[in-house]
Amino acid sequence: MKKNVILLTGLLLCPFLLQAQYRDATKEQQDEIVNRITRTANEMTTLRGDFVQVKELSFMDDKVTSEGKMYYRKTDKIRWEYTKPYKYVFTMDGKNVRLGDKTNKVPVNSSKMFGEISKIMVGGVSGSGLVGSPDFDAAFMVGKDDYKIILTPKKKEIKDLFSTVLLYVGQSDSRIRSVELVEKSGDKTTITLKNVQINAAINDNIFSE
Repeated sequence: MKKNVILLTGLLLCPFLLQAQYRDATKEQQDEIVNRITRTANEMTTLRGDFVQVKELSFMDDKVTSEGKMYYRKTDKIRWEYTKPYKYVFTMDGKNVRLGDKTNKVPVNSSKMFGEISKIMVGGVSGSGLVGSPDFDAAFMVGKDDYKIILTPKKKEIKDLFSTVLLYVGQSDSRIRSVELVEKSGDKTTITLKNVQINAAINDNIFSE
């Protein structure tokens, strides 16, 4: 009987223990987090690494996992190269977005949607343009070794895409570790960066191929 009571108590406390992993940041901590992320983004000229993307669909129990390589050059050039389970490329060179191949090209300025997606893609790896942006209401939380930043969009163009953007930032280097994009439908995409190299040499042609 005693063991059952202990087990039941543990199960009841479990959700509260999970929630307690993060606590609300103070105003001073919020300012420090924004300043550290901004400073890190300003010092970053390039970033490259691998990523794992997990898509959770509201109408499916199974998760869809993809892998690939990511390249970023300050301030608005980025390449997402999916390698598993299929090959697909998303690139932006600051002027054009390319989907699939270099012939499928859309000028960024011709579409507000592509413009906002591009900002979120860049901000999701560097922090630039997202953290401290007036386009979002932000809530900051402090964990054991990372920060969680919950961004709620205020602009209609972003609201139509995502209800919430969550950033997980390492406390040791103020670098974004993963991003969660929550859509209005309830679908969620989580992108985790791995094997990251900061300010490594990157051929500029990779953003237009």
